Amino acid sequence: MKKSGFTLSEILITLVIIGIIAAITIPPIHAEYTEKERISKVKKTYAMFANAMTRVKADGGDTIFDIKNNNDEIISNWFNTYLKNYLITTKICYNEAGCWNEGDSYNLNGSTVYCNRKGIGIGTNIITAILNDGTFIIIDSYSEASIASYFGVDIDSNAGLIVFFDINGSKKPNTLGKDIFAAVWTKNGFVPAYANRTSSEIDKDCSSSGKGYSCIQKYLIK
Repeated sequence: MKKSGFTLSEILITLVIIGIIAAITIPPIHAEYTEKERISKVKKTYAMFANAMTRVKADGGDTIFDIKNNNDEIISNWFNTYLKNYLITTKICYNEAGCWNEGDSYNLNGSTVYCNRKGIGIGTNIITAILNDGTFIIIDSYSEASIASYFGVDIDSNAGLIVFFDINGSKKPNTLGKDIFAAVWTKNGFVPAYANRTSSEIDKDCSSSGKGYSCIQKYLIK
């Protein structure tokens, strides 16, 4: 009695078909997982800061808004006195390298985000830190006009604090709206960038021709 079986050519054809199916299905599945992971990280980090800032205000930490210009010493003292108590960090840098990407950071349209010195971070006289989950953060002070212009938030005080966070640390793309996101803390509370702007303005900024500050809005509502 003869036993039937698969020929070598049939096995090879089957393997090729399986390979083609895997090539078609695995990338979309991976992309969907990566997007869900990104959304979860953005929401988690934003919520953590919102909670921390609420507690800072209860401790009297909103006196930071009395300043009118960037002041390294004032911001550092405020951070050490208030916010530091509610963050779990592995490293803190005071206007120095070591807690942010060594290269440039980018806007969504591909242009370079302003930084005083490469490797320090975005802005001037800043505090950067690495959280226990690997997230990079920046704390900076901006004037009322700058917050309205760059971050799309209208405030009624002399200054506000900006929080940038890079959800995947030193990994690329180091781009606003992709792995770097921004929020603002003022006397009006802690809000995501573009909190006072229309949906059309948010869409325009969170596009290939925009800078990407507003993209946090899209992640928080997903």
